[in-house]
Amino acid sequence: MSDYVMQIINSFPALIAQGGYWLISIIVILEGIPLLGSFFPGHVAIVAAGFLAKLGILSLPLVLIVATVSAIIGDYIGFFVGRRYGYSFLIKWGKYIFIKEEHFEKARKLIDGHTGKALIMGRFSPLTRPLTPFIVGSSGVSLKNFSIFNIIGAILWIFASVFLGYAFGASYGVASEFFGTFIVIALIITVLILWGYRFVNLRFHVFRKYELIVLILNLLALWGLAKTIQDAFSLQPFLTNFDEWVNNLALSSMPEFITSFSGWISNIGGTEAVAIVGSIIGLIFLIKKRFRRAMIMLLSVGSTSIVVFIIKDIVSRARPENLIELANNSFPSGHASLAAAFFVAFVYIYVPYIHSWVKRELFIIVCVIITVLIGLSRIFLNVHWASDVIAGWCLGIFLATSSILLVRYVGALFISDKK
Repeated sequence: MSDYVMQIINSFPALIAQGGYWLISIIVILEGIPLLGSFFPGHVAIVAAGFLAKLGILSLPLVLIVATVSAIIGDYIGFFVGRRYGYSFLIKWGKYIFIKEEHFEKARKLIDGHTGKALIMGRFSPLTRPLTPFIVGSSGVSLKNFSIFNIIGAILWIFASVFLGYAFGASYGVASEFFGTFIVIALIITVLILWGYRFVNLRFHVFRKYELIVLILNLLALWGLAKTIQDAFSLQPFLTNFDEWVNNLALSSMPEFITSFSGWISNIGGTEAVAIVGSIIGLIFLIKKRFRRAMIMLLSVGSTSIVVFIIKDIVSRARPENLIELANNSFPSGHASLAAAFFVAFVYIYVPYIHSWVKRELFIIVCVIITVLIGLSRIFLNVHWASDVIAGWCLGIFLATSSILLVRYVGALFISDKK
């Protein structure tokens, strides 16, 4: 199975090379369409294309040509839609996707008397990029004047964005050799997550203040996961001595009742049991039409189960020597992963129902303790290395918090849910 998974992973560059240009074109064109364009991160796609061009997966000249032509076409669509339906169209429908009138006014002020400047500078702002061509079209600007500045603005924006990604790709090889590939990937994902969080909150205002804690947990878990995976593939693993020290310490000084308790807690918090309980809770929320809560739980538990299986297959780390024979690989701990994902989602879902701050804090502490005990039980039973458990906790927390942020965003736009 690990060979099959690796074949899929190794085929990604070829898949990107074949379909990447079409994907770039579609995203960039759609971003130029008013209202609809608010959901498509064209700038991210173009920067990523420049990065992939530096890595040799995509062709730099083709990326520049495809992205520039697509940007011009997308803005022409926005221009003609604006000429056909007028400014009132945005005012009427923009509120349904959290585009405020102040965004329209910002674009209009930029356009008044400065059409060329607006078309060029408007591309560099995510708030005005999908609005400016439409407003220019609705303001009666001639097609000739629009075309001139549309082409100039597209060329400047595309070339600046592509070469930004290209420059980042140039430093990727050096950074990955010095820090490690997975650490650099974690850095890239961190930048994308932070950019995405800020972008979504500025445009749609869907995240609440305490969800900043979810974001922080997400990033901390990502870096912990990246470090443990990097170490798992390293020729000189930093955590090897730590693993042996922790496991030897646990076995040498562990009373018999701890072993019995570990077996009990490990069975109670088993991967199948946690997945079943999580699925039942998710289905109950679905029946009650609490769609956001349902999707947070189901996505957290479901994605963690799948990713654990994939990573185990890829890393293929052997378990500690033990009388208990287990069929699957050691890294990461499925028990720790599922427990972390389940209880992070569980706390997020149920804390709003607890009005007493004392009971709320106690509830959170109990959930954390159970999560820690399930992970430690795998070490005390000597069926996992300590780093397996740490990686499992990080993976579960990362996927659960990612599920929360994703569902909060999508749910605020499309799902009507009772609090």
